[in-house]
Amino acid sequence: MMGAMTYWLNGEYRQDTAAIDIADRGFLLGDGVFETVLLADGAPSFLAAHIERLRGGAAALGFVAPTSAAEIATVITELALCNGAASGAGSARITLTRGAGARGLAPTAGAIPSLLVTAAPLAQASASPARLMISAHPRNERSIVSRWKTLNYLDNILARQEAAAVGAGDAVMLNSAGRVACASAANIFLIRDGQVTTPAIEEGAMPGIVRSIIIDAAHANGIIVNEARVEPAALSGAALFLTNSLIGLRAASLNGAPRWDAADQEIFKSLETWYQAAFNADLASQKAAT
Repeated sequence: MMGAMTYWLNGEYRQDTAAIDIADRGFLLGDGVFETVLLADGAPSFLAAHIERLRGGAAALGFVAPTSAAEIATVITELALCNGAASGAGSARITLTRGAGARGLAPTAGAIPSLLVTAAPLAQASASPARLMISAHPRNERSIVSRWKTLNYLDNILARQEAAAVGAGDAVMLNSAGRVACASAANIFLIRDGQVTTPAIEEGAMPGIVRSIIIDAAHANGIIVNEARVEPAALSGAALFLTNSLIGLRAASLNGAPRWDAADQEIFKSLETWYQAAFNADLASQKAAT
């Protein structure tokens, strides 16, 4: 039997399971933000970008993230060693809440934010295309929640439950105008006629870290990427793929077998290669810095 998982909470390594303050607003109200980070042999990938987004999310909610990338990198490395994630693929989660407060919705003045970091091994992802369905649960592109990884994830949870109920791997979420925003836990891209398209941030797409890397790499190598409005009908007959920090890029299909021709496959393989190069370069730069 495995021992208790070691985690880091507000400056302390711990193993007990009764650690969250019952007045913590993240637990009670979803008042906080989080980041999920892919580990490679215990090293966190794109950590600076994750910490930047964590800070941005906290600032958007009106509080300050009490952390630095260097501190979190050290914590994640230690947790990976403690929890069997120091070799192969692993996953770390950084959870930041506004902290404990009085009852009610209004934040308590002077509340001290609470920061939790966990790390664990990551099961090997499936190499087969993800089967998608279109969710009945909408994504509010006008809400601040669509711009940051907040602890308010109920719409996404319901969409993923809906997908699981019909045997799909993920759900495509539409915005309030009925256009494609994202999947429940990933950004979505389509390839057609030699061009790549992904929903614009204004459409409710999460400003994903892998999404940004893919867009920049494509532009740098002469592939057109359109950040645009995407109607659900556009997904039919297009080569689809998903991106997030844990899966990187994964081919996907909607209502049937994926429709990939040789040109689509060449573009996708190029994007995978450029992403892997960026991934390797980031890890190398972190290693050099230490």
